[in-house]
This record gives sequence, structure tokens and C-alpha cells, in this order.
Amino acid sequence: MPQTNPLSAAQLAQAKALVFPDTQGFVPGYGSLRPQLVLVGEAPGETEVTSGRPFTGRAGAKLDLMLAALGLSRETVFVTMTFHRRPTKRKPNGKLGNRPPTAAEWLREGWLLDAELAAFPEVPLLLMGNTALRRLYHGQVKDWHGQWLQAPVAQVVAGALQPGASRRFAVCAHPAALLYRQATQAQTLADLAQIRQLLEASNCKGKCRTI
Repeated sequence: MPQTNPLSAAQLAQAKALVFPDTQGFVPGYGSLRPQLVLVGEAPGETEVTSGRPFTGRAGAKLDLMLAALGLSRETVFVTMTFHRRPTKRKPNGKLGNRPPTAAEWLREGWLLDAELAAFPEVPLLLMGNTALRRLYHGQVKDWHGQWLQAPVAQVVAGALQPGASRRFAVCAHPAALLYRQATQAQTLADLAQIRQLLEASNCKGKCRTI
């Protein structure tokens, strides 16, 4: 199945031309144009900036594990991020490290994520981690993990978040969180097994929690 981004070359060029201090690269969303699920993460890291694709670093192996728990693969999903550049910070040893994107950063670039999601209006979303949840809904992963929700997801209007179209979505930990705690991995895989059952059983009809 072809893998690409649904936006035009002009739209991607416009986004890439934006200048953000203390960031590196530009990594648009990537995946099937007929996805079964749209995944939203946080921001690319060093490996992703080099490859030009989301989740090709250490967290990418955990993402593959998560997709397997869902019965899906990279070829059947579209993967994007809250912020499409690598946010960087200087470590005490002088090297560059990763940091979470700020609200000011993802608000300024917010039209890009909104456009990517709008290209798949009927496809359910999987919000991975607190940054994606903060951008598109509210609360923390611990509040919503392992269940399907039906609610308006936020979009950026005039530099601020406003309620947008109602979407079906589920919430889980960010793949990088699975690198550091075995308990987080076990809980996330259990959550994804539950999400898979609902997705496969009835495409979530009648089983989404409406907020």
C-alpha cells in the first residue's frame, strides 16, 4: 500500500518554511492514505529528523510492538505528531537533547496537524501520550487510557485551541514511555488489547464513551 502524506507539496513547503528557535528538522506525518487508525505522538527526535519519518528511533520499536497488539502494522496506519520538528535543549555535556514541544510551538504550527487529521475525518484516532492529549483533548493518559471516547477534538483557530469536529479516539501511553518502565509497557499492551477488541467487534458503534 502506498505510504505518503495527504497534504499537498505546497502545504508541506509552507509548514517547513516556518522558523522555530531551538528546533531541528521537519518531519511530516507519514503512512497509508487509507488508514484504519491515525496515531498522534509528540515530536520527532534525532533519528526521526535524519530519516524524515516518524518513530524510526528506539521508540519506533515500541510503536511496532503497540501496533502488533492492535493487530495493525505501519502499512495500515497513518502516524503523525503534535509538533513536526525536533525540540532541542543543550545538555550539561554540551550535546543536544530532546525536550517536549511548548504550547506556543504546537499552537503556531497547529494548522498542519489539523489539516492532516481533517484528511481522514472518519478514521478513529489514537492519542499517544500527554502532549497529544493536551493538544487535542484534555486531561492525562491516566484519565482515559484503554477506552474509546467520542468528543470534539481541539483545533487551532486564531492562535488558540477551539472545539472542532467530534471524533472517535482512544488514549494510550507514548511509545517512548515503554522504554523506561516494564509496568508501563504491560499496562499499555493491556490497554491496546482492549482497544483492539472494541475496534474489531463493532467499529466502536455504541461502545464509545461520549463526552
